[in-house]
Amino acid sequence: MNGNNMKKKSIIILIISVVVILLSAFFVIRYLHHQPKSNGPNTRKMEVIEKKDDIEALRQNIQISIKRYEEAVFAIDTTKMQEEVKRLGKEYPVFIAPDSWQNPTLLLQLQAFLKDPYIREIHRDVMKRYPDLSPLKSELQTALSYYKYYFPEAKIPEFFTVVGGIDPGNPFINTYNNMVIINLDWYLGKDYKYYQDYRIPQFIREQCEPENIALDCFRRSISYNPLVQKTPITLLDYMIMEGKRIYLTELVFPEIPVAHIIGYNNTQWAWAEKYQPDVWNYLIEKNLLFSKDNDPIRRLIDEAPFSNPFGNDSPGRIGVFVGWMIVTQYMEKNPEITPKQLMQEANSQTILNKSGYKPLKQN
Repeated sequence: MNGNNMKKKSIIILIISVVVILLSAFFVIRYLHHQPKSNGPNTRKMEVIEKKDDIEALRQNIQISIKRYEEAVFAIDTTKMQEEVKRLGKEYPVFIAPDSWQNPTLLLQLQAFLKDPYIREIHRDVMKRYPDLSPLKSELQTALSYYKYYFPEAKIPEFFTVVGGIDPGNPFINTYNNMVIINLDWYLGKDYKYYQDYRIPQFIREQCEPENIALDCFRRSISYNPLVQKTPITLLDYMIMEGKRIYLTELVFPEIPVAHIIGYNNTQWAWAEKYQPDVWNYLIEKNLLFSKDNDPIRRLIDEAPFSNPFGNDSPGRIGVFVGWMIVTQYMEKNPEITPKQLMQEANSQTILNKSGYKPLKQN
């Protein structure tokens, strides 16, 4: 009798286990089905994840320096402007010319900046949000280890942080020589009060999250470094250049979905995937690929809430999405091409021709 009970109990446990496994599989499949295919077709970024030992060895040899210029500036004793600015000119010549302490106009402007109540409040908010930049250092160290894996000769940039006062004329990330300058006041969260007070557009505010800083250091700055020194002329040139930069950023942030790297949410990504054949046909029919006109370049490449003429439902920078698709297919169809060779390929039409890019209409 006991044997029969044990047998029945074992069967019940087995049935329950099978049901749990099937339910788990069902929900996983359902979850994946409803996720955007934002990891894209770039298989090379998956390959490097498996080379953890190589990446870790590179990581250990990378030293990240982040100098906080905003701390030095806001620590100035405004009763001793000449003396303080003279010191800053020695410590931060990239921001303050060594002879600036002799310029009365500049001293007055800097003093007014430091006493501005809005600027001071923004600075306080930055310091509350970023009292320590160790997490950012760690992110950059990891990304740069991937970068050095693909580009061993690349120089490690020097990083600086500043507070510029949420000036739309100041970019999120700036570059000077081998220095990357991060405007921390652009990373206070999309709902930060002064973004709204200063009427920063929603599509810009969406990018103001702290999680984007390390990513922006690459997609807005470092990704330019390995590019061939050629000024883009045609729309296709711009599409391929931007596609290369997205592709490179994918490689150094292999676990971040490409949708996020481009700056698309789930809805925008779904639109781009569904309507890329229509976008491509439009470019062909209007003979825009080799156009040197600034208007289509501006409408399809620059940051915007949507891509004209594809309507308000379209995401901005749809030309960048298509450029990334072309570059990715080029790399997938030509596995002998290295990322370094990709970045140095100057002929956009060669990349297009060898990509075999022909988007098909989705059902």
